[in-house]
Amino acid sequence: CSDSESYVQIVKEISEKVDVNAISSFTGYGIENLSQYLLNDKTIVFLGSSGVGKSTLLNTIANQNLMKVNTIRDSDGKGRHTTTHRELFLLPCGTTIIDTPGLRELGMSDVEDGINDTFSDITDLFSECKFRNCTHTTEPGCAIQTAIANGTLDEERWNLYRNLQCESDWGKEKMKEIRMFTRNLKKNSIKHSKW
Repeated sequence: CSDSESYVQIVKEISEKVDVNAISSFTGYGIENLSQYLLNDKTIVFLGSSGVGKSTLLNTIANQNLMKVNTIRDSDGKGRHTTTHRELFLLPCGTTIIDTPGLRELGMSDVEDGINDTFSDITDLFSECKFRNCTHTTEPGCAIQTAIANGTLDEERWNLYRNLQCESDWGKEKMKEIRMFTRNLKKNSIKHSKW
């Protein structure tokens, strides 16, 4: 990608706590930056959509063809789904890499601490709101709305936080339903076994 640094900046704006490295398995661009992660007794997992180059990256880092890869489609310039299983590889430097098939969806579970850590600039503002039960929409004295208005908080970042928080809340509710269902199932199973 000729403009990779602009994409790196976009991701860094979401969270400065996340390391972002633009790399290319085809040109070798940025591959040397990965050496900081390839440490003895460390495990790395490659996760991503189908055809994005996870196995190609593994082959590039290992400097050998460990996993089968496919060509890029001429019709849309995208990679092809090739990897069908998870496999663990131990590199000579002592790093273990797990290559995985492409993901269609990545769910969220028990991520509250991660969201709060990533968006600590936002969660710190909550205590500055005039009202403890502030919904951060129309209340007077809302620190979030003030920060957005004066430009110290990007509205897109606020919306991303809200979306992730909403998804996290939904996941917690689903897990609660599953626990209740399982508990009821066990309870009913015990009742029936006493007959």
